[in-house]
Amino acid sequence: MIDFIGLKCPVCGETFKEGDDIVVCPQCGAPYHRDCYTQAGQCIFDDLHQAGKDWAPPPPPKPPEASAEIKDRECPVCGYLNSHSALFCSRCGSSLLGEPKRYHNSPPPEAAPGPRPVPPPYSPYGGPPRGGYAQNPFVFDPMGGVNPADVLDAGVSYGDASKLVKQNTAYYMPVFRYMKQTRRNKFNFSAFLFSGAWMLYRKQYRYGAIVTGIMFLLYLLYLASSLFVATPVLMELMGQAGMDITKGFAPTNEQMIVISQMMAQEPGLYLKICLPMLCLLLMLAVMLFVGIRGNRMYMNHCVRTVRRVKAANLSDEPNMTLDAQGGVNVSVAVCMFVCYFLLVNVVPLLL
Repeated sequence: MIDFIGLKCPVCGETFKEGDDIVVCPQCGAPYHRDCYTQAGQCIFDDLHQAGKDWAPPPPPKPPEASAEIKDRECPVCGYLNSHSALFCSRCGSSLLGEPKRYHNSPPPEAAPGPRPVPPPYSPYGGPPRGGYAQNPFVFDPMGGVNPADVLDAGVSYGDASKLVKQNTAYYMPVFRYMKQTRRNKFNFSAFLFSGAWMLYRKQYRYGAIVTGIMFLLYLLYLASSLFVATPVLMELMGQAGMDITKGFAPTNEQMIVISQMMAQEPGLYLKICLPMLCLLLMLAVMLFVGIRGNRMYMNHCVRTVRRVKAANLSDEPNMTLDAQGGVNVSVAVCMFVCYFLLVNVVPLLL
């Protein structure tokens, strides 16, 4: 028996659902809603009746035929044309990513008469291929997607700037392009954490020396204010409130009220106690400034250096080339680490 659920009534065109009152033509077997058959008065398939044929449900729709994928991806090793979405050559197994079109849709002359190269056998356990390693399909772009010929500033291209940056150009080139196009800053966490040391490491010696000096003075001021200002004032207030320092810092409510009253009578005590915290806040402000403005300052430094080197036009001088002027200064980074270690661990002992 035919299951009419899901088929359409030939009169109203609605799909038969479970529970519908369905009647069947006694002559050809066509299904109808009872109300639709009564409304029509008879079966509408007269042609089937005259031909003596039975009604049959319509055949299911055929799935669309999959169209052949265009083969336009050329193998850089053997020149074979592969499907557009292929990642490896179906003939030799070489990578199809990151390589230029070497043969322009034609096989190399030396590869045509000889046997086709066999792709390297791969391990069935997902490890490296037996007999060697396959070519890496992912190629690192040192410019971060930036065209070296594009203009960064008047007379300076991104390629010129990359010769100065050298290390980590994949980060700085897109950042320079973003700042140039949007006129917005890009936060640099390395500049925020290391401030003057980062500037010296990137050969921004003038600004790096200024920021490092400011941070050094603020830290010394923090140590001095903590040892010679805030701590003596706080000890004196606790002594006047009747606290025994030798038993630890555990003031009662009455002692805290006394300390608050004395500080209210002399507002200058607040400033003396909070002076170390103000120094730390100033250091944080300097770090935030360098983190926010660091990339733009570095970009301007690269532009000025490229212009100065090009204006000097001293290609025969090895110290006046973009390669010599750029890069990073690792010795300064090591020196700054040693100085920081001494400042944090030795100077407090001396004070």
